[in-house]
Amino acid sequence: MSAGNVAEEAENASQKTVDELSPLVEEIAIPSVTQLHKVGVKFCPAKGGIESINFNKSSGKFYLPVIHLDDNSEVVIRNLMAYEACIASEMMVFTLYTEMMNGIIDNEEDVGILREAGIIVNRLKSDGEVATLWNGISLMNVTMKKYAFASWPCLTFLAANILILMSTLQAACSVYNCSKIFKAR
Repeated sequence: MSAGNVAEEAENASQKTVDELSPLVEEIAIPSVTQLHKVGVKFCPAKGGIESINFNKSSGKFYLPVIHLDDNSEVVIRNLMAYEACIASEMMVFTLYTEMMNGIIDNEEDVGILREAGIIVNRLKSDGEVATLWNGISLMNVTMKKYAFASWPCLTFLAANILILMSTLQAACSVYNCSKIFKAR
């Protein structure tokens, strides 16, 4: 199979994934590692970090950075994502990387292919735990979007009303000399 056919097959696999998913699913609609591997995509460790992720269409090679996963990895990944969200960077590169990894890793077979390619160094008990780790991180993102960020409009409305009430009270007290009413000195 030529490299051009590999890219075309990968695109077709991506379209099948999009068609099979419900429109309400908030997961990146890209083919899994297994699907890409079946159409001839070769996974290779990249020299460098996240910025070195690359797909070479002519050779059909997908370059991903090496990641070492152990018992503390989930906490570290979540904290890095939270930090990235707090600094409000325009391009949340690490979060996009975790979403991509969740998109391409569906099960332990996907993890096995990446482990054999030298992209994942697994120090957990099984490949299934690694798949659960990536898929669990994605669920946390959906939960944050659904619950944490959904409360902001309500909190903004409440804060605006309190500010208006306090401004009105200050204006009234400056006109009617409220210090006598509140017995303030």
